[in-house]
Amino acid sequence: MVVANEWNPELEEQEEEEGGPKILGISLKDPRFIGGVIGIVGLGIAGFLGYNQLKPAIEKSAELRGEIKAADVKIKEQKKQIKERPKAEEEREKAQKQREDVTSLFASDKTMKTLLYDINKLMDQINAGITDEDQQAKMTKFQPLEPKGGNYIVNDNSLGPLVNGKLKRREFKVEFEGSYPQTRKFMIDLEKMQTLLVVKNLRTRLQQTNQAIEVEWRQNRFVAVSKPESRLRTSFDLHALLALSEQESLGKESSTKEEN
Repeated sequence: MVVANEWNPELEEQEEEEGGPKILGISLKDPRFIGGVIGIVGLGIAGFLGYNQLKPAIEKSAELRGEIKAADVKIKEQKKQIKERPKAEEEREKAQKQREDVTSLFASDKTMKTLLYDINKLMDQINAGITDEDQQAKMTKFQPLEPKGGNYIVNDNSLGPLVNGKLKRREFKVEFEGSYPQTRKFMIDLEKMQTLLVVKNLRTRLQQTNQAIEVEWRQNRFVAVSKPESRLRTSFDLHALLALSEQESLGKESSTKEEN
């Protein structure tokens, strides 16, 4: 028999066994504990589902930030280019002017068409005031030479390896007859021509003449009154150097890139 309010160890052990295990004094079978666990699990699931829903938006936001940053960099570069454009155009114009100054030293297709005419003008200047045709200077030969394959671009190292592929060359066989002063003046004037000309294989020889020598009888002997001036026959190869046109230069660069 047990009296009320009397402690009974067996009864307490039985109650503990019926309540199950406890954490911090709270039974795992306690509805409050179970409700809390369910709430925590539900919160975790909700967070996981929310993250999965927000993940594409987060990734898209990061992608947009990257695009915005790239756009900012591009805008800065464009602003820099706009700012530097006048300077670049000025440098381009300066380079173009320098190129024109350099190319003006060379012959051109236009000057090649008038080269013979220009040389004949030199002959007229040399013969100015000379009425005797036998005493006039003469150009006896002016023959254009066509290169093998019709390619005028210099590639044979004849002007140095640095010139290869950068200039064109037109060749002519020229022969000239005249006195020494006439020959000297012709060569000097030829050198002064605006067109850049190169003389190669220059050969000069004394020409035989059948001109009569005028004499007078003085002091029991013949004295020459006038002695005909010796005439020279000069021959040489005339090379006219031409700068490549922009189209030819671009074509040369393209072929070089293809070979590499």
